[in-house]
Amino acid sequence: MLPLLMGALGVAVVALAVVLVLQFVSGGSAPENPVPTAYETHDTGDEILATREVDSRPLSEGEIFGDAEEIDSSSQNVTFTLAESGLTEDCASAVWGEEVAAALADADCTQAARAGYTSGDYLGAAVMFNLRDQEAAQAVATALKPPKDPEAEPAGFITVPGADGELADLGAGYSAAEATVSGHYLTVTWVQATDSTDTAERESLVSPLIALSAFRDPLYNRVVQLETLQESQTTTTPVA
Repeated sequence: MLPLLMGALGVAVVALAVVLVLQFVSGGSAPENPVPTAYETHDTGDEILATREVDSRPLSEGEIFGDAEEIDSSSQNVTFTLAESGLTEDCASAVWGEEVAAALADADCTQAARAGYTSGDYLGAAVMFNLRDQEAAQAVATALKPPKDPEAEPAGFITVPGADGELADLGAGYSAAEATVSGHYLTVTWVQATDSTDTAERESLVSPLIALSAFRDPLYNRVVQLETLQESQTTTTPVA
């Protein structure tokens, strides 16, 4: 009887070791398709960016990521360091879920700028979509909204850049996301405390969300540039 027990114990130990190794290799405990626990939408009211017809210049990596290696918000006591970044024309690759991918296609998405951030206390992800117009951006923000019933199947959400590394735990604990409409752009920011493991344990994530909102700063530069251009066109005296 003892040899049988020892044999069963050996099998159990080996099985546990395999599980632990797989968990270590995968780098995190988030579900395959995570969604934030809390989600809000906002509109900046940047009417000058309302359509891509007026703001036709495509996004560039230098514009979005040139000054984004580190987001340091002294007022929020949060410093994010860029871990992953990329700019793609394949918007569907930046999300999971057929409904969300369809919403992006309906919104004529032409670009998705993606970034993953880490800090000592938080994990963060940010995506900026270049869409047809403000109405299209609002529609995608609505499509991304997780269902109120935690048992219901979500329509989809953004994927986590670099989810096989440091950011693998984003979505495993209590996390919060904001979708911000800035004219024809939609920016989604998503944060979670690094030590959070339970989606039911609520905590304030206002500070990291405010800090990560700096990912939208390039759009403010576009607003200033377009306003300056419009003013110069208005004040220019036509040649007789």
